[in-house]
Amino acid sequence: MFHRDKNIVAVSFGEQLLHAACFKYVAGTLKVAALGRESLEGVDASVWADKLGGVLSSMGVRKARSCCVIPSNIVTTKNIEIPSLDREEIRSIIDLQAGRHTPYSREEILIGYISIGVFQRNYTKVLLIIANREVIKSRLTACEQAGLYVEKVLFAPECCAIFYARLLNLTPADSPVGIIDLGHAATDFLIGHNNTVVTCRSIPVGMKELSGGGASAMSRLTDEIGKSLESYHNEDINSLPSRYIVTADSAVARDLQSALKTRLNAEVDIQSFHQMMSPDESGPAGQAFSEEDSFASLTAAASLLNDPQVQVDLMPVEIRNQRSIEEQGRQVILSGIFAMIFLVLICGMFFTKIYFRNIYLDKIKRHYVLNQYVVVQLDKIAHRTRIIKDYLADRMVALDVMKELYRLIPEEMYLQNIFLDETGQVNIQGISESMSTVFDVVKALEDSELFKNVKTRSTTAKKDRGKDAAAFDIVFRLESAPDAPADEEDPAAEKE
Repeated sequence: MFHRDKNIVAVSFGEQLLHAACFKYVAGTLKVAALGRESLEGVDASVWADKLGGVLSSMGVRKARSCCVIPSNIVTTKNIEIPSLDREEIRSIIDLQAGRHTPYSREEILIGYISIGVFQRNYTKVLLIIANREVIKSRLTACEQAGLYVEKVLFAPECCAIFYARLLNLTPADSPVGIIDLGHAATDFLIGHNNTVVTCRSIPVGMKELSGGGASAMSRLTDEIGKSLESYHNEDINSLPSRYIVTADSAVARDLQSALKTRLNAEVDIQSFHQMMSPDESGPAGQAFSEEDSFASLTAAASLLNDPQVQVDLMPVEIRNQRSIEEQGRQVILSGIFAMIFLVLICGMFFTKIYFRNIYLDKIKRHYVLNQYVVVQLDKIAHRTRIIKDYLADRMVALDVMKELYRLIPEEMYLQNIFLDETGQVNIQGISESMSTVFDVVKALEDSELFKNVKTRSTTAKKDRGKDAAAFDIVFRLESAPDAPADEEDPAAEKE
């Protein structure tokens, strides 16, 4: 998809002229913003960048997506048949056979191909395109030095064939169409079918020669087009075109239209490319469309920059790899930047939350400082009250013990000592007239709801006031007191 907020620049370096065209989208329609042209006759490739920079400056181009358009006269094309239908296998076969069609070594050339269609069920017809690597790289270097980042290196005839197929609403079922693109110094003759180019040829007769050469130049051009059709027919590439399109609309083009109708005995129409794309009046004017030149290939390439139907991209592999690495590096840097921004945002969120919570806490402290003082004072009073209550409760326990003992101890028994410690253990010592009375008291203490763990520590017979009596020592605990540990139990009581 296009970035519609940017301009699109198409550049083509021919043998004699440099062409540049700037396009932009206006309300969803691609319009011509500016055109530029510069002579390259007698100019070394080292100054191409300066020439292109001057053209871009005159066109008012500052930032734009760009593509480099390769004309047919600087590449070698060949129609061949590949015994395969698999795309990857076709690519492998072409890589192996490409060296047979050019005097250059495999390392010196760039290869592209266009799949034309299936032939005899198991064969694929392709248009093989071979370009010199250094020729392509020299153009890319000039564009880079002029400040253009070339996204693709497109083949001019393929772009023209797709462009006109869409303009004319052609379908794969329609007959092939011949396209005649009249340039300044040469004419591109190509045949389009199935929304692509089937064959192409660059004829060294252009508008310059047609304007000055008169009938002889016109006859030469029509003869060359006729020879191209004969070669096309002899190679059995496809059926002959039933219709021909001339891409320029001028006096010379109309003369050529009449000559071709007579020579080819077929329908010849004029479909000027600039009639299909109106200029953008809001942009810089640059150079106007000229009747002595053609920007059809640049117009077609700009409109098809990111179109998936375009099969040929002659961008060198090493440049693609380099750009891929650079793009990955930029992605890593951007990822790192985004990660740092995300981390800063997260930290900022936490610090902000802590800051506002501290502010809220300080507000609560200031608001409740008086209540806190009152609560502290009340807590002190409650503590003192609990102490007094515990003291009074302890005193009542002693009285309750005395009351319960008074109720349980019979008249035949009197107590000599009563001990009540802080752990809730009670120890009574006394004299009983008989041993059975002691046992009855022990049972009564066990049945009491106030006492537990009643044990007889000792019982001894003795004389009391001249009578036989029994001295006893009984220990027990209050029901509300915790049980004593096992090692604190009286051994004597266990033995008893």
